[in-house]
Amino acid sequence: MLKDTRYLLDKVEFYITNVCNLNCDQCNRFNDYKFAGWQRWSDYESIHQRWAELVDIKFLVILGGEPLLNPSINEWITGLGNIWKRPIQILTNGTRLNQTPGLYETLLSWDPDPKQLKHWIGISVHNMADMDYYVQEAKKFLRGNIQTVTDKAIMYGADLALLDENGVRVHFWIQDNFYNAAVTKNENGELTLFNNDPELAHRHCGFVQWKNYHFIRGTLNKCGPAPLFPEFDQQHPLAISSADRELINAYQPYTIDQVEQQGTDILKTIDDMLPQCKFCPVPADMKYRQIHATLKNKTIPISQIKAKELQELQ
Repeated sequence: MLKDTRYLLDKVEFYITNVCNLNCDQCNRFNDYKFAGWQRWSDYESIHQRWAELVDIKFLVILGGEPLLNPSINEWITGLGNIWKRPIQILTNGTRLNQTPGLYETLLSWDPDPKQLKHWIGISVHNMADMDYYVQEAKKFLRGNIQTVTDKAIMYGADLALLDENGVRVHFWIQDNFYNAAVTKNENGELTLFNNDPELAHRHCGFVQWKNYHFIRGTLNKCGPAPLFPEFDQQHPLAISSADRELINAYQPYTIDQVEQQGTDILKTIDDMLPQCKFCPVPADMKYRQIHATLKNKTIPISQIKAKELQELQ
């Protein structure tokens, strides 16, 4: 068997939408604000096919925003699975499992090898008080006999994991505490960015420490927020200097054309510090705070909203 010479990345998150139906203070992709824009799978399918010729990925995640609000979510799951030949985790807030037509069938259809796990759902529970609601939604979504997963090898550190008789899984992580996001407010209450020592911010960046990379609009990024700064600034003008605005717009991701022309050796710099690292918090700013996720324009926990009203709001 020929050795796979592709550049190997441990984990990549495919960010496919800015849109989210929840309001979670300090969301690190700024989805707690009204942030428009999503990516249609057909617009990026050929680009990812080219990427897969050069780059392999151990662990693939689809997220947003709320990925289940992307109208082409089923195509994203099927397409990425077929291209990289690996199961996909869909990281969701859990409110739309039963409002996404075809989702279960899409997960069920992935079976390239009986020994390989299927595509699966990961739910970030942003309100501990709503855990029971999410578990009940998952049980409605799953089919037949449902078991609690106890095999730590396939739990991936989840607080709870459920498996149905068809091999479809839903995992739960309680994530109701967030660090400060890069988008913050100044003394006048205006939206702005941090202005820190980039080396210090980079040193304490979770994306760097976890070797967690990002595909956004067909480009490969070491950082999740940096590619979104210009787009967010267009929709919610930031109170930043003209020099800083030039800097956020100067950010350059890795493109498939660039890697095809120069080779995958250029990806060896993917962990290097960026000048845009200055816009992220440093330890003095990283206040770990409990959040209370609510639906957009609502102030009460999700579990307190009647099911019929919840479906209408979404």
